[in-house]
Amino acid sequence: MRKLTGILLVTFVLMLSACAGKGALKADGVSKAFQEQGLEVRELTSDDVKQLASTPVNINGTEPVTFELTLPAADMAHREFVLVYVFSSEKERIRIESLDGTPAPIEMKDLYPNVIRKKNLIVNYWSYNKDSPLLIKQISGAIDKL
Repeated sequence: MRKLTGILLVTFVLMLSACAGKGALKADGVSKAFQEQGLEVRELTSDDVKQLASTPVNINGTEPVTFELTLPAADMAHREFVLVYVFSSEKERIRIESLDGTPAPIEMKDLYPNVIRKKNLIVNYWSYNKDSPLLIKQISGAIDKL
């Protein structure tokens, strides 16, 4: 009887875990979606990000996956970046945002933020052009398709 109860309990926990993650988006899926929109994607290391940002980039302890984006065969005069914050669920993202009004005031020299939220993600696109971000159409299209 104890074995049966233990097996049922483990099965129940595994089922709950699977349901909690169902539909959750991941950074590698975002990267693939960017590529499908015709963008070249290069993932940056945390050291690269520290050199770019003049403030910490984590949101309530969640570190972003950071990508540098370019258009193939284009001579981009300025570097542009995307910080992808992945939370365990949409509820968790909303809860974290309600705590401190995230995204936190991150500063990157000569770049302007464009924030997109979808499900369990916060995608922060940093563009050189404040009024007409160069890659916003491709980034929005990629996020919409997730």
